[in-house]
Order: sequence, then C-alpha cells, then structure tokens
Amino acid sequence: MILLGSCKKITEGVDISPNDPTDAPYDLILNGAQVSSIMVYEGNVARVAGMFSRSFTGADRQYVDAYNYNTTSQDYNDTWNTLYSQVIVQLKIVETKALAVNDRTTAGIAEIGLAQAFGFAADLWGDVPFSQAGDDVKFPTPTFDSQTAVYTGVQALLDKAVSNLTSKVGKGPGGKDIFFGGSAEPWVNIAHTLKARFFLHTKNYTSAITEANSGIVNSAGNMMAKHGSSYGADFNVYYSFLTYDRAGYMNADGAIAAAYLDESDPLYHGNAKTNEGARFNYLYQPELNTGGLDPNVLVDFDWGNATEENGFFGATTSFPLVTFEENNLILAEAYAKTNNNTAALTALNKERAYMNTGGYINSGYYANGLQYDPYVIADFAPGGIANKTTATESAALLKEILTERYLTLIGQVEQFNDVRRTKNALNITPVRGSSLPQRLFYAQDEINTNPNTPKLSTADLFKPTTINTTAY
Repeated sequence: MILLGSCKKITEGVDISPNDPTDAPYDLILNGAQVSSIMVYEGNVARVAGMFSRSFTGADRQYVDAYNYNTTSQDYNDTWNTLYSQVIVQLKIVETKALAVNDRTTAGIAEIGLAQAFGFAADLWGDVPFSQAGDDVKFPTPTFDSQTAVYTGVQALLDKAVSNLTSKVGKGPGGKDIFFGGSAEPWVNIAHTLKARFFLHTKNYTSAITEANSGIVNSAGNMMAKHGSSYGADFNVYYSFLTYDRAGYMNADGAIAAAYLDESDPLYHGNAKTNEGARFNYLYQPELNTGGLDPNVLVDFDWGNATEENGFFGATTSFPLVTFEENNLILAEAYAKTNNNTAALTALNKERAYMNTGGYINSGYYANGLQYDPYVIADFAPGGIANKTTATESAALLKEILTERYLTLIGQVEQFNDVRRTKNALNITPVRGSSLPQRLFYAQDEINTNPNTPKLSTADLFKPTTINTTAY
C-alpha cells in the first residue's frame, strides 16, 4: 500500500500511456520513417502512375476508373498523409535530434530522405508544402511553395546532406538504417544520383551530368526496398496488392510497356542486337491473378516456382528506389540533350553491358532470351537497326535512351515523370482522349483542413505542372 501510494504521488496529474509514446530515440524514428517511405514509393501512387504510363491496366472496380482517368482527391489521402506525417515530419525530427548531439551522419541520411520525399511530392503535385511543412504547431495550415522553389530547396537539402555525411562526424544509426546500415559512402552516392534526377526534371542537363558522374557506381550501391515472406509485414507492396489484397484489380492486358518487350507484338523493341525475352518474362506472365497478362508475381513459397524464377513483383523481390541503372540513363539522356552523342552512347552502352550479364533480371529467365550488344552510332542512322524511320541520328539515339528508361523504370513513379517531362516523346497512346494525365489531385484530407490548398478542377488533371510547361 505504501508503494502504491508513492506511485500515485509520482504520477499524479501526469497523463502517460505506455501505448502512446511521446518520444523515441532518433535512430528508431529514422527506421520507422524509412519503412513508411517504402509504402509511399511502392504503393498506390506507383500503381496509378504505372496505369497512367501504360505499364499496367485497370481490370476491376475502382482501378478501371483510375485507368480511364476517373480519379478524385480521395484517391490520394493515404499517400499524402503517409508522405507528410510518417515520412517528412519524422525525418525532420531525426535531423533536429541528430544535429543536437552532433551526429551529422544520421542527420545527413535524414536530409536525403527529406529531399527524396519533397522531390517526389513536387514531381506529382507541383506546388506543395515545403518551407512550412512538418511543424503543425507553428504552421497548422502550411503554405504551398512553388514547384520551382521546392526543387531548389531539395537541391539545398542534398548539398547539406553530402556535407554532413562527408564530415564523418557522429555515431550514425547503424543497423536502424534499413538501406545501408548507417554507412555514409553509399548515401553520398545516392545523394548525387538524386541531385541528378531532380536536375533532369528541371531540364538542367549540365548539372545532371556533373551529379550523375558522382552518383551510384554499380548495382551494389542501389537503394532497394528489401522484402520478405510475411504478409502484412514485409511483402513486396505490389505483391501484397496484386495477390492478397486486391487480386484481379490490375493486370497488363494491352499495356504498352509489355508490348515493347513482347517479340510477338508489332511494338516490340528488340532488334538484331537486342533480345527482350528475359525481361518480358521477368516482368509479365500470363494468367497469374487474372485471365490475361499479369505483372509477374511469382514467388517460390506461394506458387511453387524455382527461387531463380521469382518475378519482379514477387513477395520477396527487392524494389528499386534509386539505382545504378537510373544513374546510367540520366547520363545518357543528359549527354544526348547537350548534343554529346559520343558520351550519350557510351552511357547507354554501359547500361546495356550491365543488362547483357543479366542486370536486375532473375537468372531463371535468361533462357527466354537475353541480349544487349553494344550499339555503334551508325545503328541510329536512318534505316539502321535502331532507327527504322527517317529520323536523324541524334533523334533516334535520344528515343532509344528514353525507351530504355521507360522499360527500366516499369513500376516506379519515375516512369510517369519521364512521360510528362519529355512531352510524351515516345508517343504513348492515352487510354481515352488525346492527352495523358499530367499530375495528381491534392488529397481530400488536405483540402478539408488547409485553406491554402490550391483549387483544382477535373480538367487540371491534364494540365502540366509548372516545370513541365517548359520545352523539352
């Protein structure tokens, strides 16, 4: 009774619940924010972006509507809320706490995560909360910064991250960093590749080249979302949706990306130096979750296939977030856009050499056809094996680079970014009408609670964001 009385005095007037913590070590907060970011970059918006880019097809219920561009603000609540509440707010806390104890390594990792998240938001929505984001006490209704200002802020964040990481000051988060175990060097490379990505988005090709040349040097440095075999815990997000949660909602019937990879289709991308059989089968398979062509969700423990035949969308397959492949193709495109075809071809061939050894494709598919021989510039001359038209050599080379980006980025939001910023240079046919969607609607939850949210009409779905109004 004495002990109980003492406890009562100690806790009297204090509202503490062990199930509702008010604070946590910053390395644990980083861990949670990184896990949440996977749900953003690999979740619903990635699927919608894939349908808008014609890598996937809406096959049932609300996905038929989304595929036909009948989408509303309600569709983006979960992504917006997770992005801002569980990623951006938490990473700001990590940055503040880490700098308070001079752990510049952890702060730098958090800053890269913030830059990636804010850049992602600006890509898809245009003007978004940035300078006032993440402090609901001081800024309960944050202003929406211009898309251009957000990209500028993102570049500054990445510069700060590189400075913090290269200082080698601080203990770092160790294993709580799910991507690189707290190691600074790969994070520095990620920062440079992200800088190159966002410079490409803003059409600053010279700076994109500079940054990509300091970016990810090989596939071992890829930022990958790792997955496992536990439903509701660590499944590949695509797999969970396509096989367990909403089987039949989305397939790839009539998908243009699949047609580019299918040798039986008139749109096939292959030629005497290119055999896409392995990549096609790794990405797409018939009649897995629907009666048509499906994203390849094969995984050994559910489907009984050999492990080396696990598909790109299988439960345990790691998902690409920032990669060596993307870095190569940033260089290729940026060199082509600055009229350096020799360097552009070298970068493209570096990517083809990687793919010719298997690249990111599981080995069980190699027998379906794997060939990416190096190109020479004459292949892009009118009538060459990579130019069946009368287009100029330079135009054909750029189209080949953009096609390789389109195929490499299947499943990633970056594919949708490419389609929009290049003015649909590959002429991807819209599902209906004459235009592909150009943005996403703001989340209904933000509209309801923040009077600063820009007003959009249904027609605005087809109006480019500010940065994409400029010429490609």
